[in-house]
Amino acid sequence: MEDQLVLAVATALATKGAEAFGAGAREAIGSLFRLVRERFGTGTRESVVLDGAVEHPEEQWRHTALASALAEVMARDPQFATALTDEWRRLAGSGVIAGQGQVINHFSGTAGKVVQARDVRGDIVF
Repeated sequence: MEDQLVLAVATALATKGAEAFGAGAREAIGSLFRLVRERFGTGTRESVVLDGAVEHPEEQWRHTALASALAEVMARDPQFATALTDEWRRLAGSGVIAGQGQVINHFSGTAGKVVQARDVRGDIVF
């Protein structure tokens, strides 16, 4: 799996794993999260990195640390690497997560004004 995809997986795990709104994206990527959690186990260096990324999704360095942990485990365990890649592609194909260059907008709740966009060039004025 190339570095960008590993980072995308790590970012999805950190940000979506941190969301606590019931049937939201956390449950949608639950299979990916469970796959990683099972492989990382508990009490391992990798599990500490995963937990830190989920607990502090706003800290970008944790996404990078999780990506490094994923890449290391994938290099040692080709079966895990294949399973993770296959699950990522399955989720990307189903529209649950965005693949490279794609955008999936989701809004839940209430707001006076909401903008969902991919590429914005210039100002947004209401």
